[in-house]
Amino acid sequence: MFIRRGVSACDMATSYFLPRLVGASRSAELLLTGRVFDAAEAADMGLVLDVVPVGSVVERAMETARLIAANGPLAVWLTKETMWQTLDAPSLRHALDMENRTQVLCASTGELAESFAAFRQGRSAEWRPL
Repeated sequence: MFIRRGVSACDMATSYFLPRLVGASRSAELLLTGRVFDAAEAADMGLVLDVVPVGSVVERAMETARLIAANGPLAVWLTKETMWQTLDAPSLRHALDMENRTQVLCASTGELAESFAAFRQGRSAEWRPL
């Protein structure tokens, strides 16, 4: 909407994040037209993950949080860190190096052994807090 008011649509890192979320072509179209779109279109273009009914957003967020929390804390933390760091990786090799480092760190904590033990015993893994 900024462009429709006579100022640049590139503000607060929009020009950085939007092309990475929806692609350069779609980003250019949105930034240059200032076109307003609804939640369904935002989901179709990958700008939002999902559209939920009014009043159920907290329930959906909690459901997602429970799914994330069911995983090993260090694995979650390092996955998030690596994902964001490799977004701007200067090369595929750099991204692979970051991922390899992450796997070595995760494998050395005992969480992998707990995961396998829990699987063999038919139970949920018992993660240690960080």
